[in-house]
Amino acid sequence: MESPEAILRKARHSAGLSQRALARRAGTSQPAVARYERGIATPSWETLQRLTSACGRRLRLTAEPVVDLDDVELATRLLELTPKQRLRALQRFAHLRGLAR
Repeated sequence: MESPEAILRKARHSAGLSQRALARRAGTSQPAVARYERGIATPSWETLQRLTSACGRRLRLTAEPVVDLDDVELATRLLELTPKQRLRALQRFAHLRGLAR
């Protein structure tokens, strides 16, 4: 997961905006934008949404399933699968974890 400062910096750069121009669009100050981008201050969710919106971006929050690798029940269920079914499950797991190419 990216940090708020990385999200903001990336959004501002992709919009081709200076910190001052972003601050003007978002109704804040350039020093505030600089503090957020350097990680000195952490913007609230609403502030981060407003800043990224001023860059022409939509901010989304997602929750992804996390697989407990020590889950005995999961291991038992996997052992009940055929090798082909296990490979499919592994591919889905790799995709969820961002490991798929």
